[in-house]
Amino acid sequence: MKLGFEESQTPYSSGSQSARVWTERWVKDWIYCPNCGNPKIDQFAANRPVADFVCSSCSEEFELKSQKAKFGARVVDGAFRTMCERLAGAMVESW
Repeated sequence: MKLGFEESQTPYSSGSQSARVWTERWVKDWIYCPNCGNPKIDQFAANRPVADFVCSSCSEEFELKSQKAKFGARVVDGAFRTMCERLAGAMVESW
């Protein structure tokens, strides 16, 4: 597993947007499914609420959070309501 980014030029002037592009590329190329161990996970189409990646083996979905600065006590989530609705739906489906 490669632990560094290939920080090529991005079309964004924002450091946070560039960090998002770099981290999404790294996850797509290097991460394995933490749920089942499948060696690769697939990226969803852009702008999908709540989930960014999915495992083709176990169907587990993942959301990637990235920012240019170090993470602190909070991780900002732009789709909190959507995430809560999805979690509530998943709980109902599992009964």
